[in-house]
Amino acid sequence: MSLRGRYLIDRIKRAVGTQNFRLPVPPYGDGDYWDKSYRSFSPEDSLEWGDLSLHDFIEYDHKRLDHYYHGNGNTNTTTMTPIKTTLAETMGIIPNATKDEPILMLGCGNSRMGEDMIQYGWRGPIIQVDISTRVVESMSQRCGPLIQNGDMNFIQDDATELSAFRPNMIQSCLDKGLIDALFCADEYDQCQRVLKSVHRVLKPGGTFLIWSFSQPDFLLPRILDTSSIKHTRNMWDEIQIHELPKILLYKFQKKYEKEHRQIVPGR
Repeated sequence: MSLRGRYLIDRIKRAVGTQNFRLPVPPYGDGDYWDKSYRSFSPEDSLEWGDLSLHDFIEYDHKRLDHYYHGNGNTNTTTMTPIKTTLAETMGIIPNATKDEPILMLGCGNSRMGEDMIQYGWRGPIIQVDISTRVVESMSQRCGPLIQNGDMNFIQDDATELSAFRPNMIQSCLDKGLIDALFCADEYDQCQRVLKSVHRVLKPGGTFLIWSFSQPDFLLPRILDTSSIKHTRNMWDEIQIHELPKILLYKFQKKYEKEHRQIVPGR
């Protein structure tokens, strides 16, 4: 998949309607599909959504396509001059931190991104979640030493619920392919439920990063609860959109409670 290819597909789907045109994609919204798919992989195998790895984001140039909520509507701003930043700055969590900063990875599959983050110095702990029992068992086997050291953990859970997590416990949440896969499969209700469950478990000021090949004009109206702009505005601050050469990175930041609102450098 590429940005241009997805743009053409999204335009066609908007023009004819999703009822008349559906991509011939697997049933990404079905947990059984993922469990069956991972049975053919060994613990050492890995599959990276979009063929992208952590090395593409450690330091990156991007254009900003930010999305703001004002009154009853929204506006967009664009910066044409490329900006250089790092994944750590975007997350608001630096490697080699002096204290634990819990990081949640959704729909982890058998990606090596979490392991690579530990190698780069993120302290975490990095908690990886997947709906597939098979992949959780396989990844727990592969990452046994990291689990024993307390650097990482794997949990079988549904990202639309995150029932294993209590409110306000995660500092940053990363999703490199789950929302994008659900979006491709037209599972828009599941996308909205993922955002709501992530919002619940994030600490005030916490960040949620989503990688997607779809432009904001197509993605955001589908994954946000547009039935209530006021409700959405009360959940998230302005939405940062970083346009990289290969993919888009969406940054949602959970609003601070008014009595605890503060300015945090790098966020």
